[in-house]
Amino acid sequence: MSDNNHDGKFFFGFFLGGLIGALVIFFLGTKEGKKLEKKLEVRGKDVLDELDEKLEELEKSGKELVKQGEAIKERVMDTFEEKKEEMTDATVEKIDSALAHIEALQNKGAETTKDIRKKFTNLPKKRSV
Repeated sequence: MSDNNHDGKFFFGFFLGGLIGALVIFFLGTKEGKKLEKKLEVRGKDVLDELDEKLEELEKSGKELVKQGEAIKERVMDTFEEKKEEMTDATVEKIDSALAHIEALQNKGAETTKDIRKKFTNLPKKRSV
């Protein structure tokens, strides 16, 4: 059974070798083959030139995208800096307002304590036991 498998591979290889040999003889040994070879060579060069042009276009597009990306990054960073400054200013303003409110409460508390002490000045002092 394994001999049949090897025979199939042999015949396939033999057929493939014959096909490649026929193509080589056609391209190298006949006028039509040489003409076709020249046409293929010219067409291959054209394809390579087109590929080079496409690569150059892609490179230019890539560079343009990088420039656009840098511009967007700069705008985002500028906006971020502006927002950071605005938030810092707003935070400082709120902290100042809160501290002023605390100060006012402390002053009011001190005044209230003073008023209460004035009202209770006639009370006898605490005796120590």
